[in-house]
Amino acid sequence: MKRVIVISLIFFLIGSNLFSQKTPTLDSFQAEIGQLINIAKQAVVTVSAKSSHSYTIDKNSGLLSIFKNNHEEKQDNFWTVGSGIIYDQDGYIITRSSILADFDTIKVTLCDGTKYDAEYIGTDETTGLAILKIEGKNLEPTRIGNSDQLLLNSFVMVLGNSMGISPFTSFGLLSGYTEEGLFILSASINPGNIGGAVFNISGEIVGIISAQVETQISLNGPNYSQQNSIAIPMNQVASMVNRVIKLHHQQATWLGIELDADSLIQNKLIVKRVIPGSPADRVSLKKGDRLVKFNETDLTSHEILKGLINQTQPGTSVSINFIRHKRALKVFPRIEQKWPQGFNPNQPRQYTHKLINENMKNPIQSPVIISPAKFQQINFKMIQMENEIRSLKSRISK
Repeated sequence: MKRVIVISLIFFLIGSNLFSQKTPTLDSFQAEIGQLINIAKQAVVTVSAKSSHSYTIDKNSGLLSIFKNNHEEKQDNFWTVGSGIIYDQDGYIITRSSILADFDTIKVTLCDGTKYDAEYIGTDETTGLAILKIEGKNLEPTRIGNSDQLLLNSFVMVLGNSMGISPFTSFGLLSGYTEEGLFILSASINPGNIGGAVFNISGEIVGIISAQVETQISLNGPNYSQQNSIAIPMNQVASMVNRVIKLHHQQATWLGIELDADSLIQNKLIVKRVIPGSPADRVSLKKGDRLVKFNETDLTSHEILKGLINQTQPGTSVSINFIRHKRALKVFPRIEQKWPQGFNPNQPRQYTHKLINENMKNPIQSPVIISPAKFQQINFKMIQMENEIRSLKSRISK
């Protein structure tokens, strides 16, 4: 018996000594992970959007507020915080459009704490991503990887601003794909991570966090540690952003017409189709119209018309002389910037009440924002009403 105890004690001491010693492999892994985070975080930014919301305060208290109308309009400012990435050295930033709803101003903070005012470029409605631009120097853009090469169960790292901590890092695997080809990641996502970056083990960005998925319901509130994430593959993102940046630099303009190919052979510019919602459509140009002059310049070829449109600054009104049914007419369309399909240069708005389908009886409700002052007032009035009701009950019982 004593011999068994002695042998067990020896094995215990040897095992304790082995576990107390550092394993070179783990040390190397820890160092590589730390280096990966330090490199990747340079391209991760915090996006803060300030918006103002109006609300009404009832200046009466207790039961008097039911019978008297004494309201005061007030306005508070709110900051919505999320994540973004530096796309290139020109200062283009990619983030999630939901962060920017109804913004008044946008701030972008780099990992070293440097802050910039951001210009809103637009939103891609197909992905829900928004593009900003800052005038920064010595920016360190992210290294873009090929998201098509990210295999199932590949190790990924998510960096973003979470609950005021930036960069906040979580790890996981590529667990699957949605029907739209988006990534399903096992990495946990916390508030503020939306718009954050997904990196592979080489430190290349392969996706952008678009949403979070709750896999478990907690009775005590959201269980953030159980929330997995949905990411948009970077190949989809890069294709969209490159088109937008190209247009932003070149200020590509358009009139919104297609010309009849046969008419061009005869050096005539006859409209084959007018694109709905285009500048040409808004001034009622129609199929069959023959274009004669652009700002009093004779139109003898498609190249001349294309060159004149490209030289026009977006937002400029021009004159177009044309012939319709042997009548000489003139219109004044305003040349606009041409955006990629699905790209919206207008400011993001809060979600409105809408029905998913005709069979739904109740609309989806948009989030309700209540200021701290308003919340305190409502809470105080509820306490007052409870006290008054309790007092009335006591009097009735007597």
